[in-house]
Amino acid sequence: MQKIPIPEQFGFLTICKTGSSHQEQHEVAHALLMESVRYAIQSGRISGDFSPETLQLQYHTYHKPYFAEHPELHFNLSHCDGLAVCLLSSLECGVDAESRRQVRPGILRKIFTSEEQQLVLGSSDPDLEFTKIWTLKESYVKAIGRGLAYPLREIAFSKIGAEIVSNQEHAEFYQTVLTDSEHVISLCILDEAFMAYY
Repeated sequence: MQKIPIPEQFGFLTICKTGSSHQEQHEVAHALLMESVRYAIQSGRISGDFSPETLQLQYHTYHKPYFAEHPELHFNLSHCDGLAVCLLSSLECGVDAESRRQVRPGILRKIFTSEEQQLVLGSSDPDLEFTKIWTLKESYVKAIGRGLAYPLREIAFSKIGAEIVSNQEHAEFYQTVLTDSEHVISLCILDEAFMAYY
């Protein structure tokens, strides 16, 4: 387990290398969740009189996992070829990790706004820019608990970089590219007021 530094308001992000098998990635991600909770309790990042072994996963309508006994402990998992990721937060959150994806023209036209298409096609590294925008969109739909059932084209980004500008004003985004430049991790946290309404 490796802790990745992120802005404090997003919570606590950990990663772990994994193989290419989907089953292995899934198992590693869930083991990483329990290790992350254990570390967060021991380090005082979260408080509570419980141990990770007592936590039971439940699932919302669109299969977003949560801890029924500890609704204050928000988390989200992601995995891809070679990597498992866990985000723990005090806010509703989403995380998506992907290895660099080749630009797919059909997806670019169908899911990316015209402004996002320009960001990708005008980039010095279109594949990386494509992956950055894709993971940001996925982090949002995972945060709201809808997954790919939500129309991704409705989530728009006009700036990607040190500052991420989106049309989702109730959400805050952060992104990191691992030093190998082959994995992108995007995070999303949601305003508490929005979640109370949503």
